[in-house]
Amino acid sequence: MIAKKRVVVVEEWGKIIVMDSAASMSPDETGQIVVAGSHGAETTARHMSRYLPFGVFLNDAGVGKNQAGISCLHVFEVMSILGATVDCMSARIGDGEDHYASGIVSAVNSLAEKSGVRVGMRVAEACQKMIQAKTSSTFLYTTEVVYQIGNRRIVLADSISFLNESHRECVVVCGSHCAHTTLEWTKDLNLKSIFLNDAGKGKENQGISALPAYDKFEVPAAAIDCMTAMIGHARDAWETGLISVANGLASTLGVKTGMKVQDAAKSLLNSL
Repeated sequence: MIAKKRVVVVEEWGKIIVMDSAASMSPDETGQIVVAGSHGAETTARHMSRYLPFGVFLNDAGVGKNQAGISCLHVFEVMSILGATVDCMSARIGDGEDHYASGIVSAVNSLAEKSGVRVGMRVAEACQKMIQAKTSSTFLYTTEVVYQIGNRRIVLADSISFLNESHRECVVVCGSHCAHTTLEWTKDLNLKSIFLNDAGKGKENQGISALPAYDKFEVPAAAIDCMTAMIGHARDAWETGLISVANGLASTLGVKTGMKVQDAAKSLLNSL
């Protein structure tokens, strides 16, 4: 007999799927929120984790000896899955629909807690908290003009891959590393200058290997000390970043080690 499975909510960023048994899991549940009537033992979690759902609710089975009924939670934690169990006195074990309709959360892992799921919360409400967490963690890739004089702009981009033709001739402060491979993304944009994270410089100074390459393309470029700005965060580079190394062109134009990224970027914008 095939256990029941039903999609109860469809949102822009995901679905809530209810099933009587975790045995019904399939690739359809990858990245989704699953409410299952199965018990919350480690064995259930291991099976479900193969399909990488975003969040899961299981019956706590009375919690029981050695808290076996909620032992799923640490497995889900390790797999970066939001996990919660449902009080067995609030929902019939083996009945996913009842879990969603009347279940009360009895325990959560830290990932679910961070999303706003709380013990004592109704399962339907807790599912919405997980949906909201998924929505906030899934964002559209954008860039931001942080400073402008006339038609000259300083643009923030968390990744080099976000740059396109609209950023031609801009000064760019970017969250990506400063390895030579970044040049492939920018070589046709005729950038006025670019700032990238030095990524700790690393083996054979790979983390700043783009600097001489940018010199060849006549682009002033500088690396940002990874201890002063979070890699992948252009806004942080703009607000707190300090220059660790500048290429020849940038140095000629006054960019120096220890200079604030914001000051260096504005200086280059004004001089080019």
